[in-house]
Amino acid sequence: MRSMTNGKTGPALINCQRQNGDDVEVVTKCSAGCEQKETSLAAEVIGACLAADLGLPVLEPFLVELDPDFVASVPDAVHRNKMEASNSVAFGSKHITGQYSAWTNGNLIYTALLQTAAAVFTFDGIIQNPDRRDGNPNCLVRGDEIRIIDHELAFAHELILFWKAPWTIGGLQNFETPGSHIFRSGLKGKQIDYSQIRAAWEGLSDDRISAYGSAVPPEWTSATKSVASALQLIKDARDNIEACITEIKRVLQ
Repeated sequence: MRSMTNGKTGPALINCQRQNGDDVEVVTKCSAGCEQKETSLAAEVIGACLAADLGLPVLEPFLVELDPDFVASVPDAVHRNKMEASNSVAFGSKHITGQYSAWTNGNLIYTALLQTAAAVFTFDGIIQNPDRRDGNPNCLVRGDEIRIIDHELAFAHELILFWKAPWTIGGLQNFETPGSHIFRSGLKGKQIDYSQIRAAWEGLSDDRISAYGSAVPPEWTSATKSVASALQLIKDARDNIEACITEIKRVLQ
C-alpha cells in the first residue's frame, strides 16, 4: 500500500484480490476521508455504473473490503487511522499506468475527442458534478484517449438552495462560468452530434437504473436517501433528455 500524491480524500493505492483470485491495484477511498462519508462513496458507485452504461471512459470500479487484519498491518499511521475510522467497505478504481497525465488547460479537444468530451460534459451537467473543473480536472489523458475519475460530489442537488433541474432553462447556469468545466471552452461553438448522447440516455431502462442502487453495499445505510434521490434524478433526466440537451446547447452556444 502507498499514498497517492493527488486527491483531497487522501486515497491509497492498495494491492487487492478480485473474487476470482486475480490481483489488481486499486486506488481506494475510505468513508472517513470523504466530506459526506458513505454518501460520497455511493455517488462514486452510481456515477461509475451510469458512466459505463453511457459508454463513457470511466475506470473500472471496485468495492474494497477493509479487512481488520490488513488495516492493523498498515504502517502509515495516517492511512491506518483513517481506515479504522471508516466503514468496512471502501470504494476504489482500477489503477492505470501507461503515460496518462492529468488534463490541463493546454490540452485541446481535437476532432477524435469531440463527441466523447461532449458526452462527458452532458453527463456532468445532468448528475450535477461540479468537480471536473480547471485546477481539479479529474480527467486523465493520453493522446486522444481520456479516462474520467472522481464523482463523489455528484448527485448533491438536494443540498442546493433554489436548485433547478438540468432540463430547465438555466438549470446548468453554473456551467456557464469560465473554468467551471475542463471541456467547456473547447466545446463552445463546435458542431456536436447529440444523437448518440440522446440514444445512450434513452436506452437506460428503469431496471438498469435501479441496479445502480443495488450495487451500493448495504453497509452504507446512511446513504439510502441520497441513493434514492440520485436514481430519481437519472430517471427524470432520461425522460427529459431532449430538454437536457437543449440546455447543454444553450450553455455551449
